[in-house]
Amino acid sequence: MPNYRLTAVNVGAFSLGESDRVLTLFSAERGLVRAVAKGARKPGAKIAGRAEVLNVNSLIMATGRSFDIITQAEQIESFPKLRQDLLRLSYGLYYAELTAQFGQGLTEESNIFFQYLRDALRLQAESDRQPALLCLDFELKMLEFLGYKPELNFCVACREALTDFSVAAFDHDSGGVLCQKCFAPVRRHYVAETSSEFDSQSSSLKTHITPLVWQSLVLASRETEMKGGHLSANIARAHAAGCRLIQTYIEHKAGRKMKALDLIKA
Repeated sequence: MPNYRLTAVNVGAFSLGESDRVLTLFSAERGLVRAVAKGARKPGAKIAGRAEVLNVNSLIMATGRSFDIITQAEQIESFPKLRQDLLRLSYGLYYAELTAQFGQGLTEESNIFFQYLRDALRLQAESDRQPALLCLDFELKMLEFLGYKPELNFCVACREALTDFSVAAFDHDSGGVLCQKCFAPVRRHYVAETSSEFDSQSSSLKTHITPLVWQSLVLASRETEMKGGHLSANIARAHAAGCRLIQTYIEHKAGRKMKALDLIKA
């Protein structure tokens, strides 16, 4: 069996047989790969710790029939500070779930995204910024890599520049904001509040968006923070609503709920 090397982040795992685990890896060299870690579930096995989700490893792989096989693993990074904070760890697991879900679409830029994912996990572990805002940065950047970055500056229907006075709703199918004029014809048919639950069966999900929520998303998309010490209650609520909206948009694209979000909301 020919061998090859990978540098990869563990982004998922499931049990195989009595003692093995199948790892979902996002690698710098090949993007998303699934491979067997032999004996990873045996007590005291050397590979067990290296098979944990969110570990970064240098791997030697052997080509197999159904799954490739990890023949050697050397841990590079494990983000211990991330594992000491349950909320930040939950966001890290969300990053992993998103990568496992959308990783096939990131193969062409695998090295760039691998470095971005690794840096994002470090930031979540060590930054003083709110974990939800760091997560929003990650989500928007991932959507940009995938070609799904939402249109926030122009109406997705008529292409008119958006203003505080014209924003109306976020159209999840079109991937951007509708102005008041374009949203008016469909307002009476379907309006979903920002707090609505994700409906994977909905084919035309539209979410009402306020000017302040829109502004928070525009700033986040430009990697710009609102200045000025402690955020007011209104701005904090706008940030939270913006985060929920982008998460709903991601779930709409995925066609399913993201399990790690239940940990974050708990």
